[in-house]
Amino acid sequence: MPDIAATLYHDYDEGNGGTIREVARRHGVNYNTARRLIAEYRNSLANAQPAPPDPVVPADVTEETLRRVLREHGIDRAAAISGAWVKDGEYSIYVRMPEPDLRIDEVMDRHIKRLQAAAPAYRVPTVRISGAYTVVPQVYDLHLGKLAVDETHTLARQVEDYLRAIDGMLAFVKQRGYDVSRFIFPVGNDLMHVDTMHGTTTKGTPVESSTSPLNMFDAALEATHEAIRRLATVAPVDVVSVPGNHDYLMSYCLAKALEASFARHPHVTVDAGHNPRKYRRVGPTALAFQHGHAVKASAMAGQFLMEAGELVAGARYYVVMQGHLHRQGGVYHAVTEDNGVQVRTIPSLCKADQYHLLRGYGAARAAELHLFHCEYGPAGIFPVFPHELPDTQEQADTAAPLRAVA
Repeated sequence: MPDIAATLYHDYDEGNGGTIREVARRHGVNYNTARRLIAEYRNSLANAQPAPPDPVVPADVTEETLRRVLREHGIDRAAAISGAWVKDGEYSIYVRMPEPDLRIDEVMDRHIKRLQAAAPAYRVPTVRISGAYTVVPQVYDLHLGKLAVDETHTLARQVEDYLRAIDGMLAFVKQRGYDVSRFIFPVGNDLMHVDTMHGTTTKGTPVESSTSPLNMFDAALEATHEAIRRLATVAPVDVVSVPGNHDYLMSYCLAKALEASFARHPHVTVDAGHNPRKYRRVGPTALAFQHGHAVKASAMAGQFLMEAGELVAGARYYVVMQGHLHRQGGVYHAVTEDNGVQVRTIPSLCKADQYHLLRGYGAARAAELHLFHCEYGPAGIFPVFPHELPDTQEQADTAAPLRAVA
C-alpha cells in the first residue's frame, strides 16, 4: 500500500495539483490531516542528507600533502583522513575526529586534585576555638565589572570596597570585644556581574560591563581569597557558596577554586555543594542562605523542613539571609517574617548603572555583619559603609584586642 503522505505530497505537487483541500477530497482524507502529512513529508525530504559520493584521492596527492593542508587549517593531527577531492587546487578533505578519552567532569576532578595537592600549607596565628558568637560577614551583590553610571566605580575600586567592608567588620568585633567562635562567610550572591563570555547573565540577559568576564573572575578570586585569609586570623571560617541569578555558574567555579586553595588550611572549610541554598545551625538558631531570586520568603518555612532535615529540629529561631531585592525597610534593610521564618534582605554594595537609574531603583550601598549567640540566638546587625571608611585597616590595627576565652 503506498505511503499516503507521499501520495498526497506528490499529488499536491506544491500547488500544481490544485489546493490541499482538493487533494484531500480526491483521496478521501481530512483536510487538516492532509495539510499536516504534506508538511511532514516536505520536512523529511529537506532533512534527508544524501550520502556523499565515494571520495577519490588523485594519485598525485599524497597523505603528506593532505596533512599539510589540515595543519594550515588548524585541524587536530589525530584526525583520520577518509578521503579527499581536489578541484582547481582547492582541497575538500574528509576527516574523522577521534573520540575524547576523558569527560569534562573527569578532567575537572583531575585538576582539582592537582590543585589541592599543590595548595600551600598555611601558617596562621593560634585562634580561639571556643567562643560565644558566630559572626556572619555579608557582602552581597557587589556585581564586579558592572558599569556604574559615572564610570568611576572601577574593578579595582570594587575589590577595595569589598576588602574595606571585611576590615570594617573585623574592627567592629575587636573594638566591642566579641568572643568569636567562628565566621560563616557566604560567597557568591551576584559577586560577578555576568556569567558568560557573551556578557550576559545566567539566563542570557545582556548587561553593561566595564571589563571582561575573565577579569571579573580574577578579581572575585583575589577579593574572596584575601577576605577569607583575614577572617581566618581571628577565628575558623566556614565558607558557603550561594549562587546568584547573574553569576550562577561563575559562583560555583569560584567556590571550587577556593575549596582547592584552602584545602590544607587548618581553620577554613569551603562548602561548594550544588544546593543553591545552604543551611547552618548556631545554638537555637537555624540559618538559611539563598540569593532570593528563586524561592519566595513565604515558602522558606517549607524549604527549611524539606532541605535542612534534622539540622532545624528543636530550633527556636529560623533566619534566612538573602540579597537580590534590596528593599529598604526598618533602619537599614528589610527584615520581615513569614510563617515564623525571619527573612533578612542584605543591602547591595554596588553602584547603580543606567538601567537602575532610569527606573529609580536605588538603595544605600552597604554590607552587614550579623551576630548569633550560641545560647541566646540572634544578637544584632551591624551595617558597614566601606566607601565612608577610608581608614578601616588603621581602625582594626588600633582596636582593643579580643578577649581570651578559657
